[in-house]
Amino acid sequence: MNFRVLFRYELKKIFSQKAYWLALIVMMLMLAANDITPVFLGTYRQRKEREQALSGTVIDDEILARIDIAEDKHEFGPIYDFLKYATGRTEPAGLTAEDLYRIRRENNGHLMDEGLATEEEKSYWEFQDAANTAPFVYKYDGAYEAFFEVVYFMCFMVLILCGIGLSGIFADERIRGTDQIIFGTRLGRKQLFFVKLLAGMICGFVSAVFFVAEEAALLPFLYGTDGWDAMLQTHIPQCMMNITMGRAVLYMAVLVLIIGVFLGIITMFFSQLTMNHTASMALMILVLFASMFNPAGNSRILKMLFDMMPGAFVGSWLFETYTTVNLFGVRMNIMQYTPVFWLLTSMLLIAAAAVLYRKYEVNAG
Repeated sequence: MNFRVLFRYELKKIFSQKAYWLALIVMMLMLAANDITPVFLGTYRQRKEREQALSGTVIDDEILARIDIAEDKHEFGPIYDFLKYATGRTEPAGLTAEDLYRIRRENNGHLMDEGLATEEEKSYWEFQDAANTAPFVYKYDGAYEAFFEVVYFMCFMVLILCGIGLSGIFADERIRGTDQIIFGTRLGRKQLFFVKLLAGMICGFVSAVFFVAEEAALLPFLYGTDGWDAMLQTHIPQCMMNITMGRAVLYMAVLVLIIGVFLGIITMFFSQLTMNHTASMALMILVLFASMFNPAGNSRILKMLFDMMPGAFVGSWLFETYTTVNLFGVRMNIMQYTPVFWLLTSMLLIAAAAVLYRKYEVNAG
C-alpha cells in the first residue's frame, strides 16, 4: 500500500461524510442569505446609489460645513459615520478639518495607551500613520466593506467544519478497528500518520476556500469591484496602517485560508489525544468559546495570546490592534506575527501527536 493509495483513502473518508457536506451547504446558504438580504429590504439600491454619489469626496472643511447645515446628516452616510468614529462623538458638529484629524490622532493615542502599547510601538504606529495624509478621500467600496462585515463568521464556520470532518480522523478508526488493517500492511505503519496529517490539513484549507470563494464571487456581483484603492481609515479611523480596503480584504482572505490549515491540525491533535470523536469535538467548541474571550487585567502577554486564537481571529479589530513583535530586527504587526506563532504551535502539536500515535501504534499493533 503506497502513499498515494493511502492518501486517496483518507481524503475519501473525510469528504464522503454526509454531515460535513450538509454543514457546509447550510453555512454557505447562511453567508449568501446575509449578503442578499439587504437587496430585498429596499435599502440596498438607495444606499448603493448614495455611496456611489459620494465617491471621491474629499473630507475637508467644505464637506464638514455642508454636513453641519444639512437637515438629514445621514444622507452623507459613510462620511458622517467616519466623523462619529474618528471623534468619538454621537453627533459631531462645528468641526474644522484641522480639528477632525487632530482629534482622530489624539483618540488613537488614547487607544494605544489602553492597549498597553510600548513607546517603541507608539513610535512605530505614528510613523505608519504619517503616510495616511489628510485630508482623507472617501471612495465607494461596497464589496470590500461587506466582506469586513462577514469575514468574522468564516472563522467560526471553518472551525465547525474541521470539528465535523476531522474529529474522528484517528478516534473513529480506533473504535472500528480499521487502523489494524492498515497497520498490517507493508507500508501502512510508516506512512499512515503523515497521510492523515496531510489529508486533514487539506480538509481545513478546502473548507476555508469554499467560504472565501463564495464571497469573492457574490459580493462583486452585488456591489461591484470599485474601491480597491479606498482608504481603510474612512471606515476604521483607528487604523494606523497605510493600507487600502482591497489589500486589507486580501490579507484577511489569506488569513482565513491559513486558519483553515491551522484548525485542521488542532482538530487532528485533539482526535489523537482523546481518541474519542465526541471529546475532540467538545474541545473544538472550547477553542471556539475561548476565541471570543477577552481577558481582563493588564497582562499584555495574556491579551496577545487570546488575540491570536484562531476561532475569531479575523475581523476589523485586526486593524485596531497596536501590539507588535520585534522578530530578528523586523517589527511585525498582529497580522504578521500571528501566522508565525501558528506555525510554531502547529509544529509542536504535530510532534506531540506523532509521539502519541507511535505509542498507540505499538499498543495496537
